[in-house]
Amino acid sequence: MGDRGRHMTCQYRLPLLRTTIIACIGMLATTLPPASAAQVSGGLSVMQTEPPRSMDPADQVATDTSSILTAMYEGLVRAGADGTIHPLLATTWTHDTQGMTWDFVLRRNVRFHDGHPMTAGDVVRSFRRLLDRNAPLAGSSRFMAVVDAVTTTDDDMTVRFHLRRPYPDFLLLLSFSQAFVTSPYAGASLSRHADGTGPFRFEEWKSSEYVTQSRNPEYWGTPPEITSVRWIWSAEPSVMDMSLHTGDSDIVSDLPALYAQQMQGDPRFVIHDDANGPLYWIAINMDRRAGSDLRIRQALNYATDRQALVHALLRDRGQPARSPLQPVSPYFVSYAPDPQYDPQRARALLSEAGLGTGLTFSLAVQEMDEPIAEALQDMWKKSGITLHISRLEGGVYASEAFAGPAQKEALQLDGVLASWSSGFIADMQLRPLFYSGSAAPAGANLGFFHDPDVDALINAGAVETSGENRKAIYAKVQQMIMHDAPAVLIYTRDTLVGMRADISGLVVRPDGALDITHVTRNRQSRS
Repeated sequence: MGDRGRHMTCQYRLPLLRTTIIACIGMLATTLPPASAAQVSGGLSVMQTEPPRSMDPADQVATDTSSILTAMYEGLVRAGADGTIHPLLATTWTHDTQGMTWDFVLRRNVRFHDGHPMTAGDVVRSFRRLLDRNAPLAGSSRFMAVVDAVTTTDDDMTVRFHLRRPYPDFLLLLSFSQAFVTSPYAGASLSRHADGTGPFRFEEWKSSEYVTQSRNPEYWGTPPEITSVRWIWSAEPSVMDMSLHTGDSDIVSDLPALYAQQMQGDPRFVIHDDANGPLYWIAINMDRRAGSDLRIRQALNYATDRQALVHALLRDRGQPARSPLQPVSPYFVSYAPDPQYDPQRARALLSEAGLGTGLTFSLAVQEMDEPIAEALQDMWKKSGITLHISRLEGGVYASEAFAGPAQKEALQLDGVLASWSSGFIADMQLRPLFYSGSAAPAGANLGFFHDPDVDALINAGAVETSGENRKAIYAKVQQMIMHDAPAVLIYTRDTLVGMRADISGLVVRPDGALDITHVTRNRQSRS
């Protein structure tokens, strides 16, 4: 998900805000290792909030994982920060008048990291693996819904895509990390050992500590200035902050808003603030008591003071959620009730639903998102809702979040706190989260929401080529989802990237992942 995928674990509570005392900085500094020799000699160190899920781009949907993979893999095309499409492994492309058949001419003289030259057959095998319904991967569903088949042509450097229906956002879809081209020679080792065509090669993945990469000497394009990359991770905000201060990390993402605020104006650092950040939401399990009654779902929403959460947890670097789409989407329309926060209304709705004595709600969260859950725990008490928090490390969280109905029932799980970033594609926000065919474990519809009318509109919006008609369709979808309340939409959070002042050239992709390919270091400004 991007579920990036995204993230703070210092202890926040509302209305009182508790923050870790910064007086322990000196002690923390002694626990961080010094900058590596590779870093000093031209390497780069990047800290993120969670470890990678896999080295297989097709088998992950996490933003932090995509960041690591973007350095080692490439797609047929890439999307700029504004969504503009540029050639990458494909140099040109054409399509028929219906937009159903697309031909991509591949770049010549490209080699996988294992030394094999890239051919059309290799690209076809990479996509057929992604589209294999008998062995679906974590990133498969969004592509299966669009692509019917991928074939070679008479030209061994041309790949042909046959779509199930016209899809105006097809090129943007191909820029997603799940569409990165993998070597067919990697085999079963791909999940642990990356094998792509990118500017950096995989070196080592020590699961609980780091991933290292080295510059690819046979890269087809302009070689990066950076010679090596070391990816590390921590869900502790204070550790992320100290890693940047000590120089152990050159880049930290996502930097907690508290520390971004403290660094503002400090000449040693640069803060990149990208409003195209993820949407945080609680998927309500529609098969459990809380999800089966519209009044209870509405009560959960009225019990949530989104503006207070944005102010306390994000330091106002974000926006209260008023739609299942992010505000940067060209199709965003707010259908949120006014006021969104009304604890008395929440209590009344619970009483109408036969829960006059209150509601108990169990919630799965990954450890870096626990402060959100703790804030909600205090907040919901005012409406008679008792929140039980299940704090899980990344792997266990992914297993429970993407569990099917029977397993979630066995876990007695009422909801999942998650985040999602889709870039500029409305379909890739709505289809994974609210389309019945995307119900977990096949997709990120984690609460099993099912509405045939919503499904039909999502399908219609995906193929509509008229801009005005598309806006009308997506407006209706948003209105229906907000009315049905299958989720507690919390907020969209700005993506905050902290960098040492001598670092430049970092790109934040439309899906929120980092692209360090063109990062450079101005050594004269190092302090």
